[in-house]
Amino acid sequence: MPKHRSLVTLSLLPLAFGAAGAYAQELTREQLAKQLNGIEAKDISNSPVQGIYQVAIGSNVAYVTNDGRYIIKGDIFDAKSSSNLTEETRAKARVAMLKSVDPASMIVFKPAAGKPVKHTVTIFTDVDCGYCRQFHREIDKVTALGIEVHYLFYPRTGPNTESWAKAEGVWCSPDHNVALTKAKLGGEVHTAKGAKTPVEEHYTLGQRIGVRGTPAVFTETGELVGGYLPPNTLAKVLDDPSAAIDE
Repeated sequence: MPKHRSLVTLSLLPLAFGAAGAYAQELTREQLAKQLNGIEAKDISNSPVQGIYQVAIGSNVAYVTNDGRYIIKGDIFDAKSSSNLTEETRAKARVAMLKSVDPASMIVFKPAAGKPVKHTVTIFTDVDCGYCRQFHREIDKVTALGIEVHYLFYPRTGPNTESWAKAEGVWCSPDHNVALTKAKLGGEVHTAKGAKTPVEEHYTLGQRIGVRGTPAVFTETGELVGGYLPPNTLAKVLDDPSAAIDE
């Protein structure tokens, strides 16, 4: 499976900047883009810091001095507000990417009929992940707290593996919700060969968005709240993102 440019382009910046290092004057975005592998002018914008450009592809963010000589990989914080400005950029990108997913390709667990939805989370999940299984064992407690869960497939072992086949098997089952629960409890699911599933699409999106492990839980505002959290802790974090996780 070919890598999406957001995964490889920023990793090439140090090599690409060898040519740009000769410049001692401020470059325009168009000039800078010509010095970089796979970067377009639209990927470059002014950063919050004078004299530094921001280069963003999807949720991947890096910074470059405006003469093209130095690259900075790291987050920028506002000292007055203590807010992470780089993470805010990533979150906006994640929201856009998650909104691009066809809702019909998700497996959704909703609060009981008549119970209001207080929060919605999007979770990249792996049928064989222990923490994903623990979270799903408590799915009724999660939805009882007014949290709607949108599952996307992310078999960590990648294509042509048992976990990938299980994910496709879940999708090929008549009832996706029942099949996912069964699979996460260790039950067997069967894959219909040649059937179209969203597994590859979800997996590729997970790579683009920066998933490094499962469950990867994203809020409606694009914040990655981490991996497994007990239901009450998850609800507390969603109610107040600044709340300390003490469980």
